[in-house]
Amino acid sequence: MYKRLLVAVDGSEQSYKALDHAVAIAEKCGSEIVLLTVIPPMIAPCFQDLKFGPTFNSKYYESVNEIYQNTLNDVYERASTKHPNLNIRTILREGRPSANIVDVAEKEKCEMIVMGSRGIGGITGWMLGSTSRRVADSCKKPVLIIK
Repeated sequence: MYKRLLVAVDGSEQSYKALDHAVAIAEKCGSEIVLLTVIPPMIAPCFQDLKFGPTFNSKYYESVNEIYQNTLNDVYERASTKHPNLNIRTILREGRPSANIVDVAEKEKCEMIVMGSRGIGGITGWMLGSTSRRVADSCKKPVLIIK
């Protein structure tokens, strides 16, 4: 029924639960899993008086990028080690998470999106609105939100 599932992961416990559900579906349907991690827009500190300029911002950006890439690698390893017969790919994107999740699902021709109800957004997610809610509201594909 589902040939390709998009699983949005951010390293949170909810995203690991979403992955477990997606894996169960993929095993039953013979689906491919596309793991997506999105680096949200960030505001790097820039204090000219303290000599924090482009070099500091570049290093800050590189370290944040590395953290998200490592998270994606860890999730991939966890899934592929437990389920070696599954076809799993990874994608790392930058930008607004909800928009990227919907965009990647379209471009990759995923039949369903699986994601956690809450990620690592914390207070920022509460203030700006839930990524899972935004995805469900803007996507025309089935969205499975795991609590």
